[in-house]
Amino acid sequence: MTVIDKTSFEKINVDKKNHLFYQQLQAMVELCSSDHSEDTLQKISAFSNAYPRSSHGYALLGITYSKRSFFDAAFINLQKALLLSPIDETALTCLRALLQDRGRHEDGITILERCISINPADPIVWQKYWQSVKSIAYEEYTEATAKRFIKILDKNNLIRPSQIISSIIRLLEKKQNLLEISRIETQSSFNSELKRVISVLLETPLLLRIIELCPIPNIIFEILLRRLRKAFLLHDNLETSNNNYLAIQCSLALHCFTNEYIYGEDKEETQKLRQLEQFISDVVSEGASVPWRHIACLASYRPLHKFNWSRNLKAPVHMTDLFLRQVHHIDYELSLRDSIPSIDLITEDTSVAVKEQYEDNPYPRWVNIGILQKSMTISEIINLAGIRILSNGPDSSNQLKILIAGCGTGQHSIEAAVRYANSYITAIDLSLSSLSFALRQTRELDIENINYLHGDILDLISWENRFDVIETTGVLHHMSDPMLGWRILKRCLKPKGLMRVGLYSSLARAGLSVVKENMGELERPITNQKIYDYRNKILDIAGVEFEKLARYPDFFSTSELRDLLFHVQEHTFTLIEIKNMLNELDLVFCGFETVDENTKQAVSAGGKGPDSLFSLDAWHNFEQLNPHYFSGMYTFWVQRLD
Repeated sequence: MTVIDKTSFEKINVDKKNHLFYQQLQAMVELCSSDHSEDTLQKISAFSNAYPRSSHGYALLGITYSKRSFFDAAFINLQKALLLSPIDETALTCLRALLQDRGRHEDGITILERCISINPADPIVWQKYWQSVKSIAYEEYTEATAKRFIKILDKNNLIRPSQIISSIIRLLEKKQNLLEISRIETQSSFNSELKRVISVLLETPLLLRIIELCPIPNIIFEILLRRLRKAFLLHDNLETSNNNYLAIQCSLALHCFTNEYIYGEDKEETQKLRQLEQFISDVVSEGASVPWRHIACLASYRPLHKFNWSRNLKAPVHMTDLFLRQVHHIDYELSLRDSIPSIDLITEDTSVAVKEQYEDNPYPRWVNIGILQKSMTISEIINLAGIRILSNGPDSSNQLKILIAGCGTGQHSIEAAVRYANSYITAIDLSLSSLSFALRQTRELDIENINYLHGDILDLISWENRFDVIETTGVLHHMSDPMLGWRILKRCLKPKGLMRVGLYSSLARAGLSVVKENMGELERPITNQKIYDYRNKILDIAGVEFEKLARYPDFFSTSELRDLLFHVQEHTFTLIEIKNMLNELDLVFCGFETVDENTKQAVSAGGKGPDSLFSLDAWHNFEQLNPHYFSGMYTFWVQRLD
């Protein structure tokens, strides 16, 4: 006979009770999820009454009431759940959704902050958090809101900063004293008020943080930063040690490096910079005290890696990021170039010209990226994108083979490597400068499922490799014969495989053609100085031409502006032309990705119901009425069925 003491017996009973509880809980969860039964509310209410000390019953009851639009009852039960278990994520998630739906956005964000404190590593909560903070139309600037944006930016690689820059600008535009210093009329007035300007900037850390991470697509703040840079160079006493001033100088220098010195410089600045370069060189070579403020000032006009003395200095802590990005990253990228294998020599004339453009101006220069997300199966990606495939897609039970054709500086390939679960990425590009940038970023992020190759899409014609998914956005329209490139990529795609394509819209880019006609083309070869001069000419006019360009974030950095206006090769397309190309290629249009609900309704209303979303004719009609909708690119999916 086995003897069981009281403690063991009580434990057995508890286990039995727990087993019964979880059995019933699972049944209630399934009931709540399907919610087809007329007595769902009664059954879940009975479960909640049976287990009054469990938060789960109240949470399920709150969700059920919410589905029936009994919001007061939903709130009461969700709050009961959270009183019993403040970390009940189901209750928190539902309560946040209720608050958001009823316009209580601030309360919803507070709930998300509570979720983050409970589980700071949860990428889904972080994603909801930045989307919620971004989506509010703020009527006034508050420090609490600014701190929320800083919190998002400080979560490195949560998002691309460009995804929230517009929201940040709209908030900063509500800060009265910041607007006042931005509207100072002349450089001389600005110089005389530099102390006040510095004071306002020091109390606006959000502006200083965002300018370190990405270009600022706003002409008012651009003028502020241009004047600040010039004031430091020509009118401030750089000999005076001042850590507050130095901190702002470093943020400004990081900004100018990231936008690739798009502000250019006038003759007065150029003359002073020659003197400054010589002064720093002399001081460093003599072994005297390092003039850190002078160096930070120079770095806002010239990248420090251009100067040999930059390798011999040990930067103070507050200048670490500046030297890391302007010197050490560049040196590391140069060391990586020879390690990247080549598919073949690049010989086709247009490919060579495009290669040279991106060797001079790797596109784009970026700091943070959106990779803090849950990896998804191909089926989940298809559902999220809202596309429709006509045959079973790639088999996700095996490792997905994915080709990124034209990976640039690595944003595309890195995000794909994280997004696709159980995947191996092959990424090719014409430019070794872009590839070395991509490889550095990939290694620093400890991503191991990407293989970078130097080569041309045209070289893939002899490849035997076949891929489940091919992504090529912003690439085919820069080839001499886009159809040939597309045909070669189709050959590399497995039957039932998917292709994600990005092409320029003729209608959306019509305004750019007008700008070029009115402003004139640049003479070849294109240089950065020619780009700066052309851009400043547009800014001086400050009329219709600028308004056409200001909608494009590309106007605010050198490589992106060159890509926008001065590319060596560019084709644009109509949706009818793309339809005909797909017919010729025997590829099936699966839809544009991630279309918002209002657009879906508009396309459906203009066509023949929901199926219109998968008709290029219907989308063509929609675009005629909304010519700027595809101002970025047409980004869509197709499938190979044979």
